[in-house]
Formats: sequence, structure tokens, C-alpha cells
Amino acid sequence: MTLVAVVLLVVNDWILKSRFHGAVTGKLSDIAGLAFAPVVLTASIGLVLAGAARLGAKVDPSLTRRRLIGCIVATGAVFAAVKLSADAAAVLVRVLSALGRPAEIALDRTDLLTLPALAIAYWIGRDELRRVPLGKAAAIHRLGRAAGPALADSAWAGRDTAELANAIDAWDVRRVDELIEAE
Repeated sequence: MTLVAVVLLVVNDWILKSRFHGAVTGKLSDIAGLAFAPVVLTASIGLVLAGAARLGAKVDPSLTRRRLIGCIVATGAVFAAVKLSADAAAVLVRVLSALGRPAEIALDRTDLLTLPALAIAYWIGRDELRRVPLGKAAAIHRLGRAAGPALADSAWAGRDTAELANAIDAWDVRRVDELIEAE
């Protein structure tokens, strides 16, 4: 779903807007951006945390409910700010231009009607939280944490984690692998 949003944004911004400039192409970009920006932000934070863990920091880079919701809220707040404030829009345009992607942001209060597209990012993230990534069990064990609380986000997302938590706490690697592969 994230890839679909990225492709929609690219096709819309680089092809459709120049040929069919109008309200629909503008809203399509907003919807696509709101759907994938929080997912990209959570992944970027995860990469930084993974790098820190490799350097010895006692952190688990796996996605958390807190990070997911924080990134969705941050994306919505920045989106609203740049759609309502010329100053905020100018700052974002400068940042994007410095990163090599010249941008134009139109102030349009009606773009706020696309904010429900953040629910797509929530849905993608919640689905990701339901899965327990391969490295999560080892990170829990390495950090010396109790597995039950460390798997709380996966349980919140609908995964039954009790048996996996017991296997991690006992550090039964064979059983942990079986339970993760059974997803």
C-alpha cells in the first residue's frame, strides 16, 4: 500500500498535474503524501535507531505504537501548518529545495479535508506492528527485557504474543523461530 501511494504521488506530481492541473490532482497528491509520509518517517527513525544499536546503544529499533502515532500526528501537524501558513510553507519549500527537490506549496484550507488519509498510514503501521520482526526477539533478549511488555505493541495490534513471550523469556531459539515463521 505504501508503494502504491508513492507511485500515485510521483505519477500525479510529475505527469498528471502538468496535463490536468486542477483540484483533483492537488488532492491526489495530498492523499498519497499523507498515506506514506508517516510510514517513511517511522522507517527513517528505525534506521537511525538500528545504526545506534549497532554502535552499542541499548535501543530496540523496531516500530512501536508510540512512534507510529507520533509520526502520524507530526505529519498531520506539519501538513496543516503548511496549508494554513505562508511562513510554514516557505520553510518547507526551502528545506525541500535544499534536498534537491524544488517544490511549490499552495495555501488551500480545503486540503485539510484530505487529513483522514492519515488513517491509511495508521492501517499500514498497525499491520506492521502485528508482525513481530525477525530481529525483535533477539533485541528483547539482548537488552534483558521481559518479553511480555516488550511485545505489547504487537498484542495491541491483534497478535497473540503470550507463547512467543514465554519462548523469548526462556530463550528457546528454536521455538521463537517457529512462532515467528508461523505468522
